Amino acid sequence: MQWWCTASAKAWSWAWVAYPGVWLLVGALAFGYHRALRRSAPAPRDRILGWIGVAMLWLAFDWPIGSLAAGYLASIHALQFLLVAMIAPPLLLLGARNGIASWFAAQPDTRGVRQLLSVVTGPLLAAVLFNLITVTTHVPMVVDRLMVTQFGAFAIDAAWLAGGLVFWYPLVVRAPARPLFAPGMQMLYLFFGTLFHTGIAIAMLLSDFPMYGVYELAPPMTGLSAIDDIKIAGGIMELAGAVIVFAVLTIVFFRWSSAAEAEA
Repeated sequence: MQWWCTASAKAWSWAWVAYPGVWLLVGALAFGYHRALRRSAPAPRDRILGWIGVAMLWLAFDWPIGSLAAGYLASIHALQFLLVAMIAPPLLLLGARNGIASWFAAQPDTRGVRQLLSVVTGPLLAAVLFNLITVTTHVPMVVDRLMVTQFGAFAIDAAWLAGGLVFWYPLVVRAPARPLFAPGMQMLYLFFGTLFHTGIAIAMLLSDFPMYGVYELAPPMTGLSAIDDIKIAGGIMELAGAVIVFAVLTIVFFRWSSAAEAEA
């Protein structure tokens, strides 16, 4: 039984393939998310954005994107990274932020769970963890060894999602309160927190050889050469990633400017 998308030596076919592991994960996430939204009563816009985040994960993990990303095209692998780590997490957090804030204020934390969450999602540690995960999961030796097994491919996908949630948390959720993390600091955090992601994209664009054996040796499915594929992957990570970061920077800046004008 093929539970998770993984690299294989099979020739690509557009015939649909079932991945029950993906359905179970997305179903469990959707169920938990539905219950969380019922308790927190988010704004309609946040609720819609949260469900879009769930849909983005399903799109990224399931066939055909999950299959192509696992062992055929590095460019689709780059697209999957953006969906899982850069797009879905902030949408999920937008839908859940009211519930998380209520949970923080509900009662004393006797087990230290909220304190641990506060530490892990602190801006400095969050940025370090996100970049550490991003770099590690793009090292050729790691990718080539993990993507050929179901558990390894799942581990990379799960690491991206966890890293994305940690990274976007201080920008989206206002619990716990961080008075020093003002809009100016948020913009610096977003800019410097994605530098390693940009560096990986540049390395792909400047590479003179295919970086990953799992994609270089994959059964051909397009007219792209392996070197062209890796350069397209770098372009996707650089350009699409820059669009995401610039869009969020713009939102933060205009909110900062509006708040300053209202205060004045």
